[in-house]
Amino acid sequence: RVPVAGGRWVRHLRRVVTARAYDTVDERASCVARSFVTHGVDARRLDEMALDMLRRAGVSSDDLFRASNDPETTKAAFAEWSKAFASEVAIAMRAHGVEAVNLDGRAEAILAGAGIFPDWLRYYQKQLPKNEFYAEDVFPSQDTKAVLTVPPRRVRGMTLLDEADSEFGKLQVLRVDDDARGADASFAGATVLMREHTPDAVLSEYRPGDSNAAGGVFDLFAMLPPLIAHMPPGYPIGVVGLGAGTVAREIVSYYPDGVNVNKSGLARRVVGWELDPAIVELARAHFGLQELEQSGRVVVRVGDAFVEVRRAFAEGRLLAGVVVDVFDEHSVVLPELLRMDTWDAVGRALAPGGRVIANLSTGRGKGAHLEAAVRAAECAAIACGGGRAVLWRSGAHGVYNEVIITGPPPTDLEWSKQGGLPNELAKYKGEWYEVRAPAGKQHGWILG
Repeated sequence: RVPVAGGRWVRHLRRVVTARAYDTVDERASCVARSFVTHGVDARRLDEMALDMLRRAGVSSDDLFRASNDPETTKAAFAEWSKAFASEVAIAMRAHGVEAVNLDGRAEAILAGAGIFPDWLRYYQKQLPKNEFYAEDVFPSQDTKAVLTVPPRRVRGMTLLDEADSEFGKLQVLRVDDDARGADASFAGATVLMREHTPDAVLSEYRPGDSNAAGGVFDLFAMLPPLIAHMPPGYPIGVVGLGAGTVAREIVSYYPDGVNVNKSGLARRVVGWELDPAIVELARAHFGLQELEQSGRVVVRVGDAFVEVRRAFAEGRLLAGVVVDVFDEHSVVLPELLRMDTWDAVGRALAPGGRVIANLSTGRGKGAHLEAAVRAAECAAIACGGGRAVLWRSGAHGVYNEVIITGPPPTDLEWSKQGGLPNELAKYKGEWYEVRAPAGKQHGWILG
């Protein structure tokens, strides 16, 4: 039935459509403003008819004007569009047998004029496996086996290198741009592991090359070995929540075999437990974990770390130190870490004089729950440190995690060059403060 123009049904429909338009106005304005900037359209030069059409489509002219007046927004939008376009063109060129490294000056100039910069083409083609086909680009013969490798593409301002399904949520391996800014600036140039549904929590990072430092909370973990250097070297360091192996890599890199002969307890084996087998597979492919295993310094175990820690104690396989860096699939502190019996089990697995260092907050996004971090820290201090511990001054040196080291404050000798602490980590020494549990009190004493 065709309603009469101006009838009640038409007026009702108009109200519904108008309400929906207001719900999406900000999102649409953002997308259109970005598209305008990318294609060199100055919103300030649009005539009133064009602006009225955009408003009717739910696009705010104020947001368009704001984007046009911000040169940084213009530059960033064009750069992101150019990178995303280059990632797609790189795949198509490879499929047609064209290599970016073989382009002559004229071809490069033509591509650059279209906003496709040759440097990005070469970068993205390096990420592609050679002599392999992607179903969307070619028609392989029946004898050609399709490869399921993920073609690199832009995701949240980074380059997606690989992904894998997991029972805890899809995993993504991403390359952060060298010139990354804002929240990702500290990860510039790194390969990072994240879950698709928690994009503000980095599980692991990898920087192949000469530098040991991954930065952030991983540097704090690497301060553990000098505190347990006095213990027999046969006791390993356990890592609860190995991830892609960033913690293990830092410890092995900072404390290599054969260095500091008078401090043989620095170069220990690392035993890492990871619950998610998909993480381990990605780590071996993209984060150098296989090399660490082959070196003999790192042992990888797939399974529930808390079960394994209890088993280690039962079998007499004690640990010199334990690194705890484990969260749930939403990057929130695990409920197990809020229970004293969990930390009791970790404490029993420590050899006499051993220590625990634990990351109790992701420092970013929804996982940064202070109350849960404090409760877990109180349990750790009592069960593993005799009621004593030192806490990281969250925010110092750009590290916003809540981190605890159980036991008494480190001595000046332990955290010195003579004690084995690398020079790169010395800047963190003065940002820890002591806490001590009152007799008979389990909770409410750190902040109270």
